[in-house]
Amino acid sequence: MQHVLLLHGAIGAKDQLQPLAEKLKNDFTVHSLSFSGHGAETMPGIFSIETFAQDVLNYLQKNDLKQVSVFGYSMGGYVALYLAKHHPGK
Repeated sequence: MQHVLLLHGAIGAKDQLQPLAEKLKNDFTVHSLSFSGHGAETMPGIFSIETFAQDVLNYLQKNDLKQVSVFGYSMGGYVALYLAKHHPGK
């Protein structure tokens, strides 16, 4: 099954996209994460798109995901675009 990663918007958390995850779960293996400084995650560094992109790269590595489709809402969309530009193989 194809993997899809859902990226939430600013001041949100992974739970923000749970209704979408429910609709996709029969056709995709759905993944989500809360960015640093969002949800229960601490903010270890600077609040930036680069920091959030690194959160995604860390998630992919931790879960041994070589390549995923990404849906990003609002700020999550900016992170997705950053990743597509800087890490197109992912």
